[in-house]
Amino acid sequence: MALSEGVNSYVTVTDANAYFTDRLDVAAWTAADATMRAQALITATTVLDDMPWTGTAISESQPLAFPRNGDYFDPRLGIAVTLTEDTPTRIRTATMELAYHFLNNDGVLDDTGLVKDLQAGSISLGTIIPPNTLPALVRRTIKPLLVNSGSNSWWRAN
Repeated sequence: MALSEGVNSYVTVTDANAYFTDRLDVAAWTAADATMRAQALITATTVLDDMPWTGTAISESQPLAFPRNGDYFDPRLGIAVTLTEDTPTRIRTATMELAYHFLNNDGVLDDTGLVKDLQAGSISLGTIIPPNTLPALVRRTIKPLLVNSGSNSWWRAN
């Protein structure tokens, strides 16, 4: 299936190309052809769509989690922001950054070959940490839009 903004991706390849024009460290993006870029954006959208977002979808028939109705606190602005019928800039940015992460880390979605320790002769490596599926930059970008800011813990006032 071809990339279709609002159907299987939050961002077009053209929008992502413009975004990466002004960003450092984009070798994986520029090395990828248009098909790979589109695949990365679609995959990133699929991963992000499974997150527990604040608010509710505008329509039961919409193919993606956004647009949504609801409010969230934006720490950069220091105010509550009401979601509109547009996809938030934070989601669009996270989609592009996650797509880049996937292009830059081949196999990051495949965890079948993970190992804890590796030894070859006298060389030993321990606690091998693979790259995260969701890099810190993306987590920070989407955190305000997640239910309970992405926390699994709860708090109760007595």
